[in-house]
Amino acid sequence: MSGHRRTWFVVLPDTEAAAAVAAVWGTADRRALHHPSGRPWILGHWPDDQPVTAQAGAVALAVFGTSDTDTHHLRRHAAHVRDPYDAHTLAADLAGSFHLIATVHGTVTARGTLSGLRRLHLADVDGVPVLSDRADTLAAAAGLTPSTERLALRLAHPLPHPADTLPLWPGITPVPPHHTAEIAPGRPARTRAHWHPPAPERPRPDAATALRHALHRAVAARTRDGGLVAADLSGGLDSTPLCFLAADGPADLLTVTIGSLDPHHDDAAWADRAARHLPGRRLVLPAEELPAMFAGIDAPAPQGDEPFTWTRTRARDEAVARLLATHGARLRISGEGGDEILQALPAYLRTLLPRHPATAARHLRGHRARLRWPLPAALAALTDPRPYPAWLAHAADRLTHPAPPPTTQLLGWGTEPRLPPWATAHTADLVRDQLTTLDDTAPLAPLAPLAPRHVQHQALHMLRHSASAMRQLIDATAHFGVPYTAPYLDDQVLDACLAADPATRGTPFAYKPLLTQALAPDLPADLLRRTGKGDFTPDTHQGLARHRPQLAALTEDSALARAGLIDPDALRRACLGLYPPHTPYAALDATLACEHWLRAHPHP
Repeated sequence: MSGHRRTWFVVLPDTEAAAAVAAVWGTADRRALHHPSGRPWILGHWPDDQPVTAQAGAVALAVFGTSDTDTHHLRRHAAHVRDPYDAHTLAADLAGSFHLIATVHGTVTARGTLSGLRRLHLADVDGVPVLSDRADTLAAAAGLTPSTERLALRLAHPLPHPADTLPLWPGITPVPPHHTAEIAPGRPARTRAHWHPPAPERPRPDAATALRHALHRAVAARTRDGGLVAADLSGGLDSTPLCFLAADGPADLLTVTIGSLDPHHDDAAWADRAARHLPGRRLVLPAEELPAMFAGIDAPAPQGDEPFTWTRTRARDEAVARLLATHGARLRISGEGGDEILQALPAYLRTLLPRHPATAARHLRGHRARLRWPLPAALAALTDPRPYPAWLAHAADRLTHPAPPPTTQLLGWGTEPRLPPWATAHTADLVRDQLTTLDDTAPLAPLAPLAPRHVQHQALHMLRHSASAMRQLIDATAHFGVPYTAPYLDDQVLDACLAADPATRGTPFAYKPLLTQALAPDLPADLLRRTGKGDFTPDTHQGLARHRPQLAALTEDSALARAGLIDPDALRRACLGLYPPHTPYAALDATLACEHWLRAHPHP
């Protein structure tokens, strides 16, 4: 893939007013596709090999991203499209990760991916409804100002649904990932759900077959164009299978293993074992030769349309991207999303209990032994009847309380959000107010869980957090020209996993059994016997200690403090002294990300 700039696009309706609005984005260094009428349809900046397009009469289709389609296939589909939503039946047949955009007799429809990795936003620009994959692109065109209140939300961790979809600019509406957006002449923009979570009832053998098929197609969509493809080889059970699938394609393979400072970290040994079976070249990057965690944390960095979640690893991510570019890699395959989709959190016991009480009891004993749950607490959490809005209201009231025990979180709707100890009382008020008025601020994502079953909701929520972080990483490293790609975040892979009986994904007696059964024909048996993964917490500890002066410097003239959102002295103490117990490092990540974002987007 060529191009070393962030990509973006906007989608316009087929009207004279929209044609006039197109001038907002100028003509220099931007590309354009047109409606069959000749009016501007899609404007933006994208690589030379994007998108795949086709036209048949009054129908035109565009696929932005990674897929296994081509112009001939797309044109044949376009020739049979009669209705604006007919165009999107194509999406179910394509592997990969992409936006699908159609214009059919003047009506425009568009969709992204279920994970939210490829998302859409909607806003009015001079009275014209416009879609875009980037909120900041719309904000600049519409003259919108970012909201301090919305930024305060980002200090809470983990941010619950649907607050996690709210753009930082009021006036921009997020399109839910499972919806298709429609803009047509003479009527308001609207969305329609095109997907609902599958019933999680497929037996493991059938689910494993579906997952194997989906992963083979997902990786093949990345390697089909040949060239040199880099793939993370951490030694974990997520990335390792992707390397083997990539090795079967027409591309040359370059595996990448990143070391840890922890002498007891066993990822490297498993990666070495896998590498002996793989063709191609290999890069082994010792942790000592890469930027440490939090390196460069006090330096300004380009900011996208939301705070960059993985701030502590940014310097390392950029260093690896730069190195891969010198080797000529055209993309980098990541195992991101595997943890979230290949295993079910113990909330599956709620589904299992009424159908198979004896099995549920045995699984509960297994989880209790592994996680040291007291039986009364486990039973209380397992039988908690609160619907999602009541759970969220309760969580909003407890933003500054100590974190609840893991039992409550793993067996319910998920992890309750908490504010870090350096957040101000003003921040708590702002966040609480917004969490209790989400129905008003997110009209296209009503206050309901992502799925009726707790276990499916948790999986989707975690997956969308993972996809959000990956999207930001792709944005942050775009200028190196080696984009990340994450097959586990593809729609077909997500569908295959969510349709599996969660008791086969979430059993306490095996590690990711759905994946190991699915890819048993593709990997050496000994590589599928791993029962855990490495932990990079020691690297985080050392990076925090090494870069304390830089972290403290951020607090000296903090934009968040000037906005009244944090107590800089409390944050400084956390960075320079003993890090607050029971406060996850993710809370510090969120704060640092918001600090950098606010510095890059100052506003009154």
